[in-house]
Amino acid sequence: MPHSYRIFAIGFVLAVATGCAALRTPQTLPASNAGIDTFSLSGRVAVKLEQRGYSARLNWRHVAGGDRLRLLSPVGSVIAELEADASGAMLTTGDKKVYRSGDVQALTREVLGWNLPLDGLQYWVVGRAEPALPVQAEERDTLGRLTRLTQSDWHISYLAYVGESALPARMALAYDTLSLRLIIDRWDLTE
Repeated sequence: MPHSYRIFAIGFVLAVATGCAALRTPQTLPASNAGIDTFSLSGRVAVKLEQRGYSARLNWRHVAGGDRLRLLSPVGSVIAELEADASGAMLTTGDKKVYRSGDVQALTREVLGWNLPLDGLQYWVVGRAEPALPVQAEERDTLGRLTRLTQSDWHISYLAYVGESALPARMALAYDTLSLRLIIDRWDLTE
């Protein structure tokens, strides 16, 4: 193997090893989810609608008044990008088609074939009920964290949290014939 290829190979292995080590580094996350209104997360989502199933990687940035979600295929190509704020929502598909609507759920139903309950999900994903809606049912663990929540006919199960923190690591959501499984690999609470 020529010298330049060996240097490249060693550099590549070190970069991969460093990246893997960074993924395993434990995060310091808050013991309370009160007041979290800005976050970024990366993870994976699996969607099952009736007999069809889909999976994707997910990057989501939420700030007060706006969201940006990016769904990526398992090989990293963009499936869809969604931007939403008080003025409406825009969804761009992987083939660069752009769709707009005043309602996120209507837009995702039209383009993706399933409802994304973004209004509630921004609270549920940080382990809280949406404050503007009644809670139909809830259960909590010994640390006071939600283990089950029913709100707006969505059934949310909190399957795991990141250590002793208030932030979920795995969730399952179900509504009618739609089910979503979310695995959160990384949280970022900085602005």
